[in-house]
Amino acid sequence: MYVHQWRTRIKRIPLSVVSILLMLFAACSRPPAAKRYELQGRVVAVDPTARTLTIAHQDVPGLMKGMTMPFTVSQANNWVFRAIAPGDQIQATLVLSDHAELQDISFTKSTDSVGDGTSPLHKPQPGELVPSFALINQDGQKIHLQQFRGKPLLLTFIYTRCPFPDYCLRMSHNFAEVMQQLQKDPHIFDKAQLLSISIDPETDIPSVLRSYGERYVGGIDPKFQHWEFATGTPEEIRKAADFFGLAYNAKDGQIVHSLSTVLIGKDGKVVKVYSGNGWKPEDVAADFMAAAAE
Repeated sequence: MYVHQWRTRIKRIPLSVVSILLMLFAACSRPPAAKRYELQGRVVAVDPTARTLTIAHQDVPGLMKGMTMPFTVSQANNWVFRAIAPGDQIQATLVLSDHAELQDISFTKSTDSVGDGTSPLHKPQPGELVPSFALINQDGQKIHLQQFRGKPLLLTFIYTRCPFPDYCLRMSHNFAEVMQQLQKDPHIFDKAQLLSISIDPETDIPSVLRSYGERYVGGIDPKFQHWEFATGTPEEIRKAADFFGLAYNAKDGQIVHSLSTVLIGKDGKVVKVYSGNGWKPEDVAADFMAAAAE
C-alpha cells in the first residue's frame, strides 16, 4: 500500500519540474567554466620541481594589478623549464577554473640580469655545504647556521604579516605538525632543530617573531629550544634566500614570495629540498628521523 502511494506521488510530479531538476543537477556536476586572461611580464624565478614560474607581471585587466607572484605551469607547457630563465620576457594565458595555471606560454630571452631586488636563484643540491649565515633569533641573540652542526636542521622562510593561508601560515602549521611527529620519539626530539627565517626584517624584529612563534611552539617547545625564529640584516636575509632558492619582492606593503624548505644534515650539507607547499609534514618528519639516525 505504501509503495503504491509513493509511486503515485512520483507520477504526479510535473515533467517541467523534473526537467528543471535534471538541468540543475547537470549544472552542478559540470566543472566551473574556465576564465582566460592574457599575462605579460618578466620571469623572476624558475622552479621546475614545484612547476612554478615567479613573474613580475603587468596589470591583468579585469583581474588584478601588476605584481610579482608565482604561477603554476600547465602540464602541457612543462617544456618551458628546459629553456626559460630569470630575466626572460614572458607572454602566457592565465586560465582560472577550479585551479589557476599558465597555458600557451611564449618567451623572449633577455640579457638583462637585474631582478626585483633578487639575483638569479641558486638551487641547492643534496650534498652541498650550506654557508653559515649570521642571524638574530626571537630572543635577540646572534645565531649562525654553523652552530646547528651535529644535528639535522629543518629550515624554511616566512613573514609574520603574510595573509595567504597556503604560504607562510601553511609552512608554520606544517612545522608545528613536524614537531608533534618528532615529539613521539624523545631520542629524536632531543635532536630536533627547526628554523623559520623572516624575509621581512624591517617589521619582524625579535619581539614580533617571539610573539608569532609562541602561537605555534606553545606547549611543544615553549623555550624555543628546538624551533627558533630568526631575522637579520636585509643583506644577509637576501643572501640566505638566494642560496636556498627563495624569490621575494616587496610591493604595495606586501611581500610576494615563493616557498622553499630545506633539510640540512648533521654535517651542514643539504639533504633534501622541498619546493612549494605540497609536501606533507609526516613525510618530512620521516626524512628528519632518517637524517638524525645517520
